Amino acid sequence: MGKYEFTDPGHPKEMLKELNQQRRAKEFTDLKIIVEGKEFEVHQNVLASCSLYFKDLVKRSSGETRSGEMLELQMSDIGAEVLELLLEFVYTGSLVIDSANAKTLLEAANKFQFNTFCKVGVSFLEKQLTAGNCLGVLGMAEAMRCTELHNMAKAFALQNFPEAAGQEEILNVSKEDLVAYLSNDSLNTKTEELVYETAINWIKRDPTSRVQHVSELLAVVRLPFIHPSYLLNVVDNEELIKTSEACRDLVNEAKRYHMLPHARQEMQTPRTRPRLSAGVAEVIVLIGGRQAIGMNQRSLTAVTCFNPQNSKWYPLASLPFYDRELFSVISAGDNIYLSGGTESGVTVTDVWCYMSLLDNWNLVSRMTVPRCRHNSLVYDGKLYTIGGLGVSGNLNHVERYDTITNQWETVSPLPKPVHSAAATVCGGKVYVFGGVNEAGRSAGVLQSYVPQTNSWSFIESPMIDNKYAPAVTLNGLIFILGGAYARAITIYDPDKGNIKAGPNMNHSRQFCSAVILDGKIYATGGIVSSEGPALGNMEIFDPHTNNWTLLQSLPCPLFRHGCVIIKKYIQSG
Repeated sequence: MGKYEFTDPGHPKEMLKELNQQRRAKEFTDLKIIVEGKEFEVHQNVLASCSLYFKDLVKRSSGETRSGEMLELQMSDIGAEVLELLLEFVYTGSLVIDSANAKTLLEAANKFQFNTFCKVGVSFLEKQLTAGNCLGVLGMAEAMRCTELHNMAKAFALQNFPEAAGQEEILNVSKEDLVAYLSNDSLNTKTEELVYETAINWIKRDPTSRVQHVSELLAVVRLPFIHPSYLLNVVDNEELIKTSEACRDLVNEAKRYHMLPHARQEMQTPRTRPRLSAGVAEVIVLIGGRQAIGMNQRSLTAVTCFNPQNSKWYPLASLPFYDRELFSVISAGDNIYLSGGTESGVTVTDVWCYMSLLDNWNLVSRMTVPRCRHNSLVYDGKLYTIGGLGVSGNLNHVERYDTITNQWETVSPLPKPVHSAAATVCGGKVYVFGGVNEAGRSAGVLQSYVPQTNSWSFIESPMIDNKYAPAVTLNGLIFILGGAYARAITIYDPDKGNIKAGPNMNHSRQFCSAVILDGKIYATGGIVSSEGPALGNMEIFDPHTNNWTLLQSLPCPLFRHGCVIIKKYIQSG
């Protein structure tokens, strides 16, 4: 059309080169910046085109100078060396950044709104994060309100806490930054002892000015997750803690947490919440039972736990006996109590406790009555043992155990003596469903107990026909799982007093066990019929979908086992 658009790709570069030569020769410059006694002459419009800060400053200041007179700016909030580097970038578009100058340059570029350079600096620092600089970069990014760099530095600092804790830099951060860092749930520490040591080391760096913060810092250390021996031998003997009443209170809180596992529900604070990476998980624990593969059966001493976070099984301390069966198992706090059972044909009164923290079993008490095939449950911090089979037949005897005082107390007896029933707590009442009566047949009876009044009541119903089946409470309803070699689920609504059938399991399960985890029912093991086979799987009921899903295998097919939920520290790897 008789027109041709010519573009010279080298024009911007050549123009910048000429402008930079003019700056060096102090030709046509109209702005003098004085920093640390050093003078820098530049062109106002060149600087203003790269920095919103200088654009605004020049606009405001130009009215104060006479025409043709050079504008002068005295600046004290930037170093001469840094300004020289930034001006080099303005006039050439290039700059050498290294780990020594990156932070200083980025702080200045951010302050004086050199936006293009800020992006480059952020990108560089993200790639240069180390355990030795991450906290400094984090603090700088926060001050700069640089979200991208802040998020990156924070994630790095949290993930690399063990390395960062050993650096000099952590001892120089502000109290506010240290509190924010150590209190974070995502702090990646396998041991809370390291968090404690970091807090104490920070105070000891400058005790005169920092000792006033000791209780505030100790309050973000999760002392309940510190090993009891370290708590007693190290923390308790630290002079900084001895001299602070608030600190002693925090240590005593942790001691109570260790000593009174049943009362932990009432002790919930930010310190009793496990860190996400601490390896503490709610796990399903399988205890003993019978292993059945083909026609071969044997009693198990194995105790294993399943971590749903990674779907892995882990071995725990084995049972301390070899041939015990028909015991009852319940968890209280993060400990597990195993009561009664038979060994070599003898019914026993033993109560053994598995201490999660120490991974060991100890004989802690004895019931007043030997029993097997009984139910046990926890209500209001006390362990109840209900009914079962005694030396001379069915028991109506009910007793409860105070784990703190180590005392047993007999309470009102069952109206109908049963063994192998399904029992659970719901809405402040204890419910015992079915089981086997004195005639050896299914006991079609629902018995309920109100601990406040120490009184039982019962109703008989043909709808209740379960034995060797567990019961669990979920969302105010009671689920009875399986029973007489059946897939059936019976649901009892205590508020309405009605019984209905629920969705069938995938397998018939008798002598199975069940627990609630994350609002779902987990049914484990069991046996399909009197001839077998035993089941080596578990299935999950989700109330939102109202159906059962088969899950991966158990360590082995088993039945008549205990099954509970506890919080457990799982070693990684």
